[in-house]
Amino acid sequence: MTYLVKQIGYIHLGVPDPAENAADLADIVGLRTTGTDDDTIYMSSNTRQFEMVYSRTDAPCMIAMGMEAVSLEAIDEVKRRALSDGLEIVSDTPTLPGIERAVTFVMPGGARMEVHSPVARTASAYHAMPGARPRRLEHVNLFVPDTAETAGCITGVLGMKLSDQTDGGALRWFRAEDGYHHSLALGPGEGRLHHYAFDLKSQEELARLADTLVARERTLFWGPGHHGAGGNIFTYYIDPVGCIVENSVEMDRIDHDLTYEPRIWDMSEGMAGRWINTWGTPPPENFLEPGVRFQAR
Repeated sequence: MTYLVKQIGYIHLGVPDPAENAADLADIVGLRTTGTDDDTIYMSSNTRQFEMVYSRTDAPCMIAMGMEAVSLEAIDEVKRRALSDGLEIVSDTPTLPGIERAVTFVMPGGARMEVHSPVARTASAYHAMPGARPRRLEHVNLFVPDTAETAGCITGVLGMKLSDQTDGGALRWFRAEDGYHHSLALGPGEGRLHHYAFDLKSQEELARLADTLVARERTLFWGPGHHGAGGNIFTYYIDPVGCIVENSVEMDRIDHDLTYEPRIWDMSEGMAGRWINTWGTPPPENFLEPGVRFQAR
């Protein structure tokens, strides 16, 4: 199977107060604002024009997420596959600035997915900001009513590959061409964005982020810990609209793509299993509750 997407592109969230969310992300994680447009704020951690986008909406929601295509021809192929599977095409032109070509469709479960040409690399590589200063947006975790159906779309339409899953397939992790263990993960539940994650440079940056939260009279939601699926060391906190933000280091990178076989993780211990934390401490009892719904069509 040939990859059609290279890496995660962006997350576009609808929030009642974009300025509040942007200020919080800048202060805690270290992204900086790269542009504004009416009630929309664009943010980045690297040379991309944006990775996080906040637009004003009455209630919090995930408007869309983007994946960068491996080529312009791949965008056409994604559109062809989506139409063949009977999926709704929302737009066949870019929905955000700085993108040359794109197609947006609705995945099973309700999330809008935009497959697009690379976001313009127009931002400065250096920026003096507070926070943990991540290298990139790392992954997105979506909850959907039928993970098997959505997984079929992720592999069949997007051309991503399964890295790991739990026995029974309720939880699944998918990688793009860049080889990182997962850019997109799925769990069972009402359709929503459960969490989004950033890749930090070191464990010291994870500690710095936690100290920043303490200085703001806030705390981590969970962590530090060490995921079995993905191999990354992590912490989580809650953003202003109730969505989980993960920050992590040292995610596995699969460099033997042709011979790699997805691992099947034992779920007999549930949320106390090694698949979620090899160090043993389970997440809070309400770990599955936060998140923001997908924007209604």
